[in-house]
Amino acid sequence: MIDPTDIRLGDIVRMRKVHPCGGADWRVVRLGADIGLVCLTCQRKVLIPRGQFAKQVKQQLERGPEVPPFPPQP
Repeated sequence: MIDPTDIRLGDIVRMRKVHPCGGADWRVVRLGADIGLVCLTCQRKVLIPRGQFAKQVKQQLERGPEVPPFPPQP
């Protein structure tokens, strides 16, 4: 199981259930209470609650770019 707090934009993940188009690989495009995913086969976009995403993800294929922390405020 993947840590649901360690998800980055641009991550590519493989889900346990195959999409109706036949694709199982997805790119993370939105983070928040819901995780936004785009199917890499048919480009369909879906939103999945974070808890459900953590249960359904099978493996993490590729990491997205690491975002630097916010600069300190004066």
